[in-house]
Amino acid sequence: MKYLVPLFQIDLLGKWEAARDKIWRDAEDHYEQALKEIKKDLSHLVYLCAPLKPTKEKLIQDHIAEAIDAASQILGAKYNGKRIVLFVPHIHVFGIYNEIIYPKVRERAIKFNDLLIREHFHTLVVIGERISEGMASEIGQARKNGTEVVKMKDFKRRLKDLPNPEKTKTSYERMVKLHNKIHGSEFLIKQ
Repeated sequence: MKYLVPLFQIDLLGKWEAARDKIWRDAEDHYEQALKEIKKDLSHLVYLCAPLKPTKEKLIQDHIAEAIDAASQILGAKYNGKRIVLFVPHIHVFGIYNEIIYPKVRERAIKFNDLLIREHFHTLVVIGERISEGMASEIGQARKNGTEVVKMKDFKRRLKDLPNPEKTKTSYERMVKLHNKIHGSEFLIKQ
């Protein structure tokens, strides 16, 4: 999974506001530094933009599973001769800015994602047909910055060295296992 931005590892966000603030700052610093280092590597940085908020049709974990599935289909592929490296907010940021548990952090998460999009990403890939409010913000930020915005099916057509079905399945299972380890039973994705 070396083509996935390195995760910021947390066990718990802690009970106290001061502990959460420090974790949020540490996570933001981690991702900023990791993305700067990856950029030096001449990789093509891809931000996966997908719905997260639950709807009548889908739970949060269903949205996360869809984002993980999309990531697993393109992990390690090449775009314009460069290996793509993925940032999946559903994996990278949800564990830190869990807006379901801490609703007041939603704006902080949106601002942080907008900052990352503005500063680091070459392409924003849109997953699915429904554009949520959060996705619209991310797409708007990308367009304002001149970042390429493309739907998943169109992006996949442009890629070389797509993973085979076995690699896709293995990547999906590893990311789901990681997600389940971080979130436990509350947001469990069944395999």
